[in-house]
Amino acid sequence: MEHVIALHQVYAELIFRGLKTVELRKSRAFQEGDTVFLYVARGNPYELRDTLRRLGLHPEQTITQRGTIAGGFEVGEVIRANLDTLWELTKDTSGLTLVHGENGKRWLGEYIRGEGYAFTIERPFLFKEPVSREEMKEKYGVHVEGIIHLSRRTRKGWVKNLIEDLLTREAVYI
Repeated sequence: MEHVIALHQVYAELIFRGLKTVELRKSRAFQEGDTVFLYVARGNPYELRDTLRRLGLHPEQTITQRGTIAGGFEVGEVIRANLDTLWELTKDTSGLTLVHGENGKRWLGEYIRGEGYAFTIERPFLFKEPVSREEMKEKYGVHVEGIIHLSRRTRKGWVKNLIEDLLTREAVYI
């Protein structure tokens, strides 16, 4: 199945740089083998700036653009675990340590509230031509902003059309 999810720009940057290989969610949003397309949401601009600085990069060196579906990944292994286990398994691969430092575990605990899911990121890819918010509004008549999770399960025709468009776009695997 295919999904479109919103992800803060800092985490999209880490995925497409090969530094984030696990996506964390509070519910089992995906199955092994699913394709996840990433809508790059704004997020905290200070977290993005500070994380890029820690990586020795400048904000002008971002490889994603806010307000676009920039690319995606295939879902590998799915792990369900409590906070302590999830943190031990993913603290170095989820991007939380890079973004939040020693507060990463606290952030994860507030997000999942007890137990959550880790989805391994396989075969990340970037679109040669990302889909912009403006293109989505023009082609599908929708204004996309902020938090989204769309999937092929929907009955909405525009979502199915968007996913078909995404599946035909030229991508570069990283």
